[in-house]
Amino acid sequence: MNEYIQQIIVILQELLDEHLQLIEYGNAKTSAITVNQVETLSYISSKEKKSLQRIMDLEQQRIFLIGKYMLDQKLTAHRSFKMEKLIQAVYQANEKQQLQAIWNELSAALKKLQDINEFNQQLVRMTLEHLHFTQDLLLGPTEEEATYHRAVQGMALNRNGRFNMKT
Repeated sequence: MNEYIQQIIVILQELLDEHLQLIEYGNAKTSAITVNQVETLSYISSKEKKSLQRIMDLEQQRIFLIGKYMLDQKLTAHRSFKMEKLIQAVYQANEKQQLQAIWNELSAALKKLQDINEFNQQLVRMTLEHLHFTQDLLLGPTEEEATYHRAVQGMALNRNGRFNMKT
C-alpha cells in the first residue's frame, strides 16, 4: 500500500472519530436545551471548540498528504482537490475501496451532524420565542421611556411585545 494513501486513510479515520464525537456533543446539546441547562451547554460548547480545532488540524494534514501523493504519482494537483478525484486517481483497487468506504462513512457523519445542528438551532429559536412570549405575558406593556415620558390622558401606554404587534 502506498504510504501516503495509508496516512490519508488514518487521517480520514481520525476525522471520522472527531465528527462522531461532535454528533455525541450535538445530541447532548439537544438534551441540555430541552431541560434548559445553560452550564451544560457552555461546557459542551467548549468541548466542541477543541474538537473543531482538531478537525482543522487534521484537514491541513489531509490536504498536505494529498499534495504529496499527487507529486509522488506525478499527477497535477489543484488547490481545491476533492476526495472523489483522489479516489479516482488511486490505482490500487484495495486502496481505492478503503478510501471510498471511509469517505462514505465520513460523508454520512457530516450529514447527520448537520441535521442535529439544524434541529438544535430550531430548538434554541423556539426557546427564545417562548421566553419572549412569557416575558410579554408576565411584564405586560413596557413603557417606551422609563423616565421623562409625557403622560397623555386617555391613552394607555402600549407595550409592543413581540406577540402583540400588528404587522
